[in-house]
Amino acid sequence: MLIVMSDLHFADTDAFNLNGRRYNHNLPSEVYKTFFKEIAEFIRDSEIESIDLVLAGDIFEITRSALWLEGPLRPYLHNDEVTAGSQAEIEVLRVIDAINRDNRVDASLNVFRGLSEFFQKPVYIHFVPGNHDRLANASETIRKRVQGLLGLEPDGKVFANQHLYFDNGEPLALVRHGHEYDKANFSADLSTWSKIPMVIEKSFYDKPVLGDIVTIEIAAKLPLLFKDYYGVESILAMDELRVLYKRLIDFDNLRPSNALINFLFTTPGMRKGEVWQFIEPIMLKLLDDLATSPDIGNSLINFGKLTRASAATLKSVLRTRLWRHGLPFWAMKTLLNPIFKKSEISSNLDVIMREESIIEDGSSIKCIVSGHSHNAMVELLEVEHGVEKYYINSGTFRNVITSTPTMDDFGRLRSKARVLIFNKNERNPEYDRETSWSFDFNNRFGYGSTLE
Repeated sequence: MLIVMSDLHFADTDAFNLNGRRYNHNLPSEVYKTFFKEIAEFIRDSEIESIDLVLAGDIFEITRSALWLEGPLRPYLHNDEVTAGSQAEIEVLRVIDAINRDNRVDASLNVFRGLSEFFQKPVYIHFVPGNHDRLANASETIRKRVQGLLGLEPDGKVFANQHLYFDNGEPLALVRHGHEYDKANFSADLSTWSKIPMVIEKSFYDKPVLGDIVTIEIAAKLPLLFKDYYGVESILAMDELRVLYKRLIDFDNLRPSNALINFLFTTPGMRKGEVWQFIEPIMLKLLDDLATSPDIGNSLINFGKLTRASAATLKSVLRTRLWRHGLPFWAMKTLLNPIFKKSEISSNLDVIMREESIIEDGSSIKCIVSGHSHNAMVELLEVEHGVEKYYINSGTFRNVITSTPTMDDFGRLRSKARVLIFNKNERNPEYDRETSWSFDFNNRFGYGSTLE
């Protein structure tokens, strides 16, 4: 049996805490204990000899860590730049160790390491790096550290960027992280490829991308700039500052990402002008940092693959720093929205349909599984000679902030998706008949209202 989980986003959180007030998006280990307990109950009477668990990317929040902002190095490095003993390798290891020091992360990883004992049968864990933990594959020492955290043999071997699940010697399911389908977070635009091979060349996974810059230079930096500008005591003393600070920290939970400006301006109990009064100096500092850095502007242009006109406009705006004499909020929205639009995550089913295993007749693969978008779903891709082929998105284990269709209001959900795939020798408890293969997909959303 195959279990696929993705987008756990284990993160270090110390940088965002305020004098003992913690802002921790890591889920408690009890969530994972309950998850595996439910699976154990579900398959209790099934003849399953072993379990393959694929952790399909964005398990570790390496590129999102605020630790990168303490020095000159940034996580939008090419993997080849992270050489043995280099400062880059030291920084990646420092981030991974900081993630593991979080009590919730440490307890959760302990759950994963104990799964063979828990299920009382062999559990084989496979780690497929995503765009947020791309650097986990950068050096042998880093790979050994990650392998140790997951309870894998610490041999330092390169992590595969996809996982093929076999049934009686033939590949049945292809598992990717899913950023391959998202040109803002992958170094190639696969929508221009006639077909996508099962194994994409490793060099495409090693390159930095636009999403790396947005993650660290905007998502991670905004709450720190806010904290530095107003100070911890002031934020704790004023309700408006505290609520705005939390909304900035929540940026990575927001879908779609280009709704950030609306998310800020719809802060409960505050008018748009009041929000802008608090946020404007932070945005000006952010833009100044983008303009004065010798690397960020060019990286935005190169990684974002901006057109010549867009690149020229961005260069001109950054060079002249028009915002120095004040910036109306509509102008700030105009400056940042193109970046958010470029980095927006969608389902990209049109790209997925270019998968070689879907296009070619006679392919034994019946199912493609990926995460990345945080949007758990099942789609029938094709029926070939009566054989159904599916795409499954493995969603996320994370709190999700979702918007109304107009992006005028926002809500909070707890998301947890379950993807189980059974081969023809295994009994799916949902069926009282033999199947050639089957899957069980369960997407659970939870809601808990805050006290009024």
